[in-house]
Amino acid sequence: MSLSLLHNANIISTNPNPLRTSRTPSSISQSFASKRLGVAHISCEQKQQDSVTTDGTIDRRNVLIGLGGLYGATSVATGANMASASPISPPDLTKCIPATDAATKLHVKCCPPTYASYEIFDFKPPPQNSQLRVRSPAHKYNSEQLAKFNEAVRLMKALPDDDPWSYMNQATIHCTYCNGAFNQAGTNVLLQVHGSWLFLPWHRYYLYFWEKILGKLIKDPNFAVPYWNFDNPEAMSMPSMYLDSTSPIYDDLRDHDHYSALLDLSYTYNKPNPTAEETAKVIEANQARVYRAFAETSNNPELFMGKPVLGGEAVPTTASGNLENLHNILHMWSGPPVSPYYNMGNFYTAARDTLFFGLHGNVDRLWDYYSRNRDYKVEFDQEDWLQASFVFYDENRQLVKCKVKDCLTPQSLGYTYSVEKQDNARVHRRYLRGRKALMNRARTQTLSQVSAFGTKARALDSTIRVLVPRPKVSRSKSDKEDAIEIVIIDDIQIDHTKPSRFDVYLAKPIDSLVSSDLGELVGSFVNVAHTHTHTGTGTEAKMMLQLGITSLIDDIEAEHSTKLVVSLVPRLGEVTVGGVSITLLTTQD
Repeated sequence: MSLSLLHNANIISTNPNPLRTSRTPSSISQSFASKRLGVAHISCEQKQQDSVTTDGTIDRRNVLIGLGGLYGATSVATGANMASASPISPPDLTKCIPATDAATKLHVKCCPPTYASYEIFDFKPPPQNSQLRVRSPAHKYNSEQLAKFNEAVRLMKALPDDDPWSYMNQATIHCTYCNGAFNQAGTNVLLQVHGSWLFLPWHRYYLYFWEKILGKLIKDPNFAVPYWNFDNPEAMSMPSMYLDSTSPIYDDLRDHDHYSALLDLSYTYNKPNPTAEETAKVIEANQARVYRAFAETSNNPELFMGKPVLGGEAVPTTASGNLENLHNILHMWSGPPVSPYYNMGNFYTAARDTLFFGLHGNVDRLWDYYSRNRDYKVEFDQEDWLQASFVFYDENRQLVKCKVKDCLTPQSLGYTYSVEKQDNARVHRRYLRGRKALMNRARTQTLSQVSAFGTKARALDSTIRVLVPRPKVSRSKSDKEDAIEIVIIDDIQIDHTKPSRFDVYLAKPIDSLVSSDLGELVGSFVNVAHTHTHTGTGTEAKMMLQLGITSLIDDIEAEHSTKLVVSLVPRLGEVTVGGVSITLLTTQD
């Protein structure tokens, strides 16, 4: 995949005809009640598959039960609630219950108003000959755009509490699907849209309807929300448009110490801001981190977007993709550094800060960039994903059922992104050359012995460095096209109601010895406080992290090495790790 223009978005020819809506708008003063909804229930049946192929590679189909028995354990726990190839569907809307604030363990109200009294309509994508709305980066928003945005948010905040368009109700939707307000229909399994292949399409729809409602409020069907393109060096700070305390888009529950700070994607709570002397190094490292999220995932969307989750399956183990982990860092950096981390640092309250939607605009743009570099080949050509569906309030105050298959591109929803040119890949290669020079210098340093991880779980209270065997060396180009090499951090145990983070580095050993240099960053495990239960009990979760390393092995000239050094560097929270391994994952394409 070419990554030479990470900051570019599609240039789409647009039709001069204005965007038309397919339904008649409702007045703000109308009654919101409608016909009672009848919900169909899914049938459930447990499904098992072999987990490893005969040549030792992990088959992509086995994400249903996972690696190392983690998802298999989930299957046993949910029993009859396991679905047989069933896409996630909307819950029974008559059964919304108190959700749980992960940080405080208290029940909170996250049920949207009159949800259960609505009739559900099938979502109809906008006509494809409509004019595309163009989303612009927040740091280049002009005064006219900002005035419209401020006015739209002001009007949304002025709506009555029982209006589904009201600012608080729109913000509450995030809590509804992220903190346990619903079980999946016909099961006792929590409905959760984070941590799997649902993350990106659900948030694309969420932002889409928020944008459409704002446009309806100011009577501008071409209105487009801003995005915070944090991967651009010019935008690696909190956008100034969100920092005016007199503006309706301002939120005081942020880390004020970051109002004039350079974004540092290695941030953990209370880490000092980069100094002026560190600016160039931090920007370079930020870009390298963004690049690495893409570099190993072109033929394996599950690594970038998250793994499958089916109807009846719980998500007690992480199935997050690289992009979601990257987005978690921005949530931590933006929100306050103390518990309960309201607003941006806690899923329960995150969408109360308008900056949330700027962040997710860029997350959505990066998904579009990823898709475009795959020539828009469907990431998961499976009905389990394409037919997965959610419900949202639309710009006509109707409840609509939306399927993943209808949101695979921004253009299918009537919008696109403005062009931002930045050669991120070139910056990353220059960074690697500097790392190689450092590795060569390491040969003159004192070297130390490094051993295998062992068979027992280990607390990550200090850096863990282990020597890990590779499944195959000297792989050919065709070998790498058939299967990518991944490092697996297994049985990660955390309290998911508390934030945690560690970074993963890879290095080439020198005669089975290692220098003090950690090597190259592979990726990070980042947990933002969230909920898996209704009661606040059972907070311990075992998770797993998979990170691609095929191109990185080439970068550090380690293709002929039989073993590699993997380093786990603790950054935040209490973490226990059960194992570290390297294996092959067959490509999905």
